[in-house]
Amino acid sequence: MSDAGMMGRIEAWFVSQLAALTYEGRLVFEKTVNQQKQVNVDHWRHQIASGESGMESFERYAPFAFVKWQPFNTVNREGDYDLNQKIRIAIAIGQVNKEKGVARFGSSTAIGTSLIHSLVINLFDGKHPGTGFTCDDFYYAGDEEPIDHPNRHGVEMYFEANYITL
Repeated sequence: MSDAGMMGRIEAWFVSQLAALTYEGRLVFEKTVNQQKQVNVDHWRHQIASGESGMESFERYAPFAFVKWQPFNTVNREGDYDLNQKIRIAIAIGQVNKEKGVARFGSSTAIGTSLIHSLVINLFDGKHPGTGFTCDDFYYAGDEEPIDHPNRHGVEMYFEANYITL
């Protein structure tokens, strides 16, 4: 087994926190398939990629949260020219529902991405993964809406922290 490195360990922390996320006593990302419960939280492994049956796989996984480290395309330096490196984690969340709009705003029986979005922000904003992680606290840094369909809704959320170079 290989060492996942700092970014892989941070991803794993995000995955474990999301897998345990509850709302009103129920796991947020749990669904029942063939009478078995499964929690659809994992590292991003292209689960809903277009080459992997695209929208059909979106519906197979929802509700879901997939986590990935996302490299920055710029490098900054501090006044003494020390590296000022940021860690950026992207979390893709998604939901489906047969009733139009419910995947986004929810209903009395289904949680929508609007509420999931708020729960995820509350889970990670201002939080630190714990000892052994050389970074500052993570903070919510915005989002994008890549999937806005009447019966499917997906949001990619971003969290950032300063990496502490030793």
